[in-house]
Amino acid sequence: MRLKAIYLSFIFPVVFSFTASAQMVKFIKNQYQAKYRVFITDKPKEANQWIFRVTGTTDVRKPGEWYVVKNPQLFKQAVNLFKVDKKEEADIIAYYVSTRDSAKIFQ
Repeated sequence: MRLKAIYLSFIFPVVFSFTASAQMVKFIKNQYQAKYRVFITDKPKEANQWIFRVTGTTDVRKPGEWYVVKNPQLFKQAVNLFKVDKKEEADIIAYYVSTRDSAKIFQ
């Protein structure tokens, strides 16, 4: 039983920190170093993610909420994104929403 408690105490923080860092993003200028190419749309129907931008790292509570880092050097664990001009070039088509409840990732 003690071994199971130790195992769970190790795994739970790792899973939590992974999901939090997945919602922490930074836009970079080199497309070849980016994990995803993102197109920001003003048309909600063409988006596959409705994103609510939060103001701090601890404000991210669920998928669809992004903290866009202002200083990429301080947040090396943030996911690298590259902004593209055409939606056909994008891995993610994002639409920014104004309320946290509207944030959604479409599967």
